Parts: sequence; structure tokens; C-alpha cells
Amino acid sequence: MFELAEKIGEGNFRECFAVKGEPGLCIKRLKPGLGFLQRLQVIVLRRRMNQEELNTYNNLPEELKPYFNPILDAKREYLLTARPLDHDGIHSKPVRDYGKIANEAFWDDVENIVRLLDKNKIWFFDTFQVGTNIFVQRLTEKTWKPVIVDYKHLGWKAFPMQFNLLFDSEKRKKFFRSYRRFEQRFRG
Repeated sequence: MFELAEKIGEGNFRECFAVKGEPGLCIKRLKPGLGFLQRLQVIVLRRRMNQEELNTYNNLPEELKPYFNPILDAKREYLLTARPLDHDGIHSKPVRDYGKIANEAFWDDVENIVRLLDKNKIWFFDTFQVGTNIFVQRLTEKTWKPVIVDYKHLGWKAFPMQFNLLFDSEKRKKFFRSYRRFEQRFRG
């Protein structure tokens, strides 16, 4: 088994840790101190959260996979993923850590991702939330690539339950609202 190192991030339900001795890996696991409502939501609606994320990755069209952080293994207890590294061996950082990004090639890739997700009717809502689920991978000093690191496909199961998200038209609207807010906040 893998030995956890420092905590490198967290979301509403999971926390992410570096793997000791493996700079290119990280492990996501459920937070130990979830409240009653969160535990209930995990048990009832999201008990296969890690497997759902693996299935999402496996079912992505090939043209989208280069922009998604690969999942290496999924068990009920954890999700093992690659950890993006920059050209200089430093761990890539989330968009939020950069603030405004003025790299046009990066934004061209983001727009391409959005176009491909829409074309394939894959509407993620958390991806563009606060700039923590997309990392900036610096391939060179000037060539930056977006890497999506968290991509569960929850839809109406997200809290609070939004039954309108059973309809594709509503999913699409929410996806684009989220993207526009992301672009306004981070495009330099």
C-alpha cells in the first residue's frame, strides 16, 4: 500500500495527499470528519464516488483525455491518480494560485476543452468552480496546458439536489454559467 505524505488539497467530501517517495502520484480519500448530512449523502448518492470518477475518465473521448489527469486505480477507500509535473520537475499548481492568466495558448486549450465537452454532452459543474480543479501544467516557460484533476459526473446528485439537472438543456446552461464565471475571474 501507499504511504501518505503531506496533504495537498481538499474538496467537500475528499482530501488529497501526496504519496511518500512517489512525486508523480497522489491519493484522494474521504475526509474522516464528514458531518451527518455529508455522510448520508455519500452513503445514499455517492458511495461509488471514486469508481464513478474512474468510469468518467475511461469513457472520455480520446481527444479530451490529454487534458484530464489520469486515474491509475480506484477502490472504495481511495482514488490513485497521477500528479501533474511542470517541465522543471515542480508540481503543477491550480489556476487559483496564478490569479489572472494571460497565456493565450492556455486559454485556447481551455476553449477547446469546453467545446469538446459540450459537443460530447459532458457537462461538469465543479470543474470551473473556484479554480482548484484545473491545474496549469507548464510544459515550457511559455507553453502552458490546462489539466483537469477532479471530474466526477454528478449532475442532479450534487448537493443540494437540483432535479432540473435531469434535463440536458439545464445541465448545459449550468455548465456554461460556471465556465463564464471562471473565465471572468481568471482570464488575464
